[in-house]
Amino acid sequence: MKVRDKNKVLQAANFIEELAWLLNSKKKVDLESISELLRSQIDPAQSVIPEVQQVNKLKHYIGVLPFLLQDKELFRTNMDIVDFAENLFSIKMSRNDRRSRYELIGFIVTEITKVDKDKLLTVMDALSVLTESDDKLIQFKKSRNNIDFSWNEAISKLNKS
Repeated sequence: MKVRDKNKVLQAANFIEELAWLLNSKKKVDLESISELLRSQIDPAQSVIPEVQQVNKLKHYIGVLPFLLQDKELFRTNMDIVDFAENLFSIKMSRNDRRSRYELIGFIVTEITKVDKDKLLTVMDALSVLTESDDKLIQFKKSRNNIDFSWNEAISKLNKS
């Protein structure tokens, strides 16, 4: 047996010996109940998507956002874009500045990275429903014409669908 293999075997034996000692010293600890307790602490509604996947998902969504904001049926005026950013993401924008549609979209896309990630994921998950279904987008555009339209209510409804 090579020296390196011998060292690995000795390390494994030492580890097992220490683990056995630890388990024997804690005989009164019910490991099954501890594992059940730990599992009960997890909120089933909570996302278990690893952080990296969430960041990648956000990058994708933020990339889709300019296409939605450029839709002139969904956002007829620049004020519609400003209202969207303020109501959903709490991005404060000056209503007196005369900015082009593209400047507003660029500002929102850069500022959106400062928004709370969980809130952003919730809103962007809902908006992704619109980008994935032409029928839902058409329905949404029709509801957008209602006088009492609210972005927060609309996003809430999209999240339920």
